[in-house]
Amino acid sequence: MKQREARRKVLVRARMRHGADWGDVLIHNMSSRGLLATADVPCPRGTVIEIRRIHHVIVGRVVWQKGAYFGVRTQDRIDIDGIVAARPPLHKPGHDGDDRRVAARSAASIADREAASRRVSRIVQFAVMIVIVTTAAVLLASEVGGILSRPFDIVGGYLDGSAIRAADEPPR
Repeated sequence: MKQREARRKVLVRARMRHGADWGDVLIHNMSSRGLLATADVPCPRGTVIEIRRIHHVIVGRVVWQKGAYFGVRTQDRIDIDGIVAARPPLHKPGHDGDDRRVAARSAASIADREAASRRVSRIVQFAVMIVIVTTAAVLLASEVGGILSRPFDIVGGYLDGSAIRAADEPPR
């Protein structure tokens, strides 16, 4: 059988939210991934709760409940010493010290993104120009064809003789 992690006995007052309600909670013992607490409002098994103590936020799920006592399995590791001493947390929960906003961005990656953006811009600009030129060419060809079709019809009529016969016949 797997041996559970040692618990540290504490008596820490905090605020707890479950659902939309806030209330007081007293934490009796803690481990790196869980705690035992009591609250005036019972927290049934499966309830997701949020416990706040000064700067610390603990999010977890109630795994057992008996009377006012309940056990919580936390989402992130707990800074027990920081919570008991009420000092700011060593790191933000869920980040494990790896904050992507703090990481230095290299000048090369910025230059690479700028070059890629310029390439995409050029391709889009070229495609738009091709569409505009093609549309203009089609419209111009249609207009020129319309303008030249009447004289070509007259010349074609004279060449096949239908225009001469039409001129010899009396008007109707």
